[in-house]
Amino acid sequence: MAEDGELSPVGGVFCSSGRPGRQTYGSSAHYRSLLGGLLDLRQSGLLFDVVLLVEGRPIQAHRILLAASCDYFRGMFAGGLEETQQKEIPIPGVSYMVIEKILDYIYTSEIELDLECVKEVLRAATLVQVSHYVIGFCCEFLFTWLDEGNILEVHALADLYGLQQLHARVHSYILRNIQTLSRTDVYRQLPQDKVFRALSSDELQVNSEYEVYKAALHYHFSPEQVETDQVYLQDNLRMVDAVRFCLIEKQVLQRLHGRLNKCPLKDSVSAALSYHEQEIWQPVLQSHLTQPRSTMHCILGFGGMFTSISHPDKHENLFQVFHPSWGEWRTVTEKLTPRMSNQGIAVLNNFVYLVGGDNYTSEFRAETHCWRYDPRLNSWCSIQPLQQQHADHCVCVVGDHIYAIGGRDYKHALDSVERYDPHTNKWEFVSPLKRESIVEGTFLINNERGHRHDVLKVACFEPSDNSWSLMTPLPVGHEGPGVAVLDSCIYILGGRSIDRGNRGKSVHAYNTEADEWECKAEFKERVLGMAACVVLMPPSVIAQAQSWEQRTKDSIED
Repeated sequence: MAEDGELSPVGGVFCSSGRPGRQTYGSSAHYRSLLGGLLDLRQSGLLFDVVLLVEGRPIQAHRILLAASCDYFRGMFAGGLEETQQKEIPIPGVSYMVIEKILDYIYTSEIELDLECVKEVLRAATLVQVSHYVIGFCCEFLFTWLDEGNILEVHALADLYGLQQLHARVHSYILRNIQTLSRTDVYRQLPQDKVFRALSSDELQVNSEYEVYKAALHYHFSPEQVETDQVYLQDNLRMVDAVRFCLIEKQVLQRLHGRLNKCPLKDSVSAALSYHEQEIWQPVLQSHLTQPRSTMHCILGFGGMFTSISHPDKHENLFQVFHPSWGEWRTVTEKLTPRMSNQGIAVLNNFVYLVGGDNYTSEFRAETHCWRYDPRLNSWCSIQPLQQQHADHCVCVVGDHIYAIGGRDYKHALDSVERYDPHTNKWEFVSPLKRESIVEGTFLINNERGHRHDVLKVACFEPSDNSWSLMTPLPVGHEGPGVAVLDSCIYILGGRSIDRGNRGKSVHAYNTEADEWECKAEFKERVLGMAACVVLMPPSVIAQAQSWEQRTKDSIED
């Protein structure tokens, strides 16, 4: 018996009818065949039953097709109006050429647009209420030709016909071209609300926040006035309220602050300078004006032990960055990047905390040191160290605190738990675990000492049911991997396969919807003990990320 969705020998699809002894079939080709038949009738001049009079010229059509395609004609022919019985229907206010194009779409599902007709087609499509696809095609066409020379006209069309998709396209154009657009006279003619919305957006494409400040000034003053410092900054300048001054370099803010008398702008700059001076407390001083202008969440991989015999130091000051759209891992350099492995890692308010770990520069040694990474500036700072050495431990965020749980100090397995308060920059001991959290490398089976094996089982906990369930197992072993969650996928990074006896380069991602593991871009070298997380990365730092090939080439040239 045929299954639902199975292809029929004659090209249709089986669909269960729900009744014994009966089967329902469907064919998507029928719609194309029907449309082709209607076009044949039109081209052959058969069965026309209505004439549209446009600019005094007749256009023959099929009444039922017009009613099925346009709300305007449906109301006219099926609403009991006098046109129901009329053979000739005048269509005022539109051109013959435009109605011909709309009829072409109705009969063929295709429409040809050009710069001369697109605005008329848009107006006519809105008038006769033809398929929203025609309006969408017009908006798409206008967007392909959108530039600073016609942006005001396109915005006016969007306003006139209430076209939100066209408004969205104009907004997108401003976001992508703010640096060049802001230097034109057209920019200052755009509505204030539209420009302010763009300058406030996380998607604004700029290389630095100072460029946003310049764009804000350009709405109130010409570029020449800004460049020659002929601007009066004491007034309330609306666009300046969109600038995230905390993201501007401290030295630039100091120069600007020195030029200003008492005014709202000086207050904003003073607040930003105060923010810069409180580096250690920044994670608890966050607001929308301190957030990076980005929508790009990336996986970051820090530290780890790489198999790099020939170049043991080449991983210093590097960390790994991955975005699914790249299809590869890239590296970012920052001179103070900690070189550790088996670290605890946590993200709080988009700041990355690296907690303890193994210092393997000379010999393995559990550390108390802790660091914090700021992705907005690609910079590191040290925070208060742990009170006890921890490696191979768990780190997590609960509320506003970071917890370091268990692990080992290379002498003992630990049951201690420490809590970090970012408001005080201090660690304190809290209630310990009921038992140590580290298991030794061997175990007993039936009173005999056994060998370790890869554990491939994966289990999922459902809090609402207070229950565990088994999922699809891992394809290979990953002991000591980095783990991160991005776009509803769980990434397992590197680690060691005990069964295979070596570290791995592989990266596997668990698709939670499909319950399956997928192979993702692997590392260029084998790695164990990497710490991984997901944060929002600004374009300025992403631009510094290099592929391994480019990094190697640059190091050779240096």
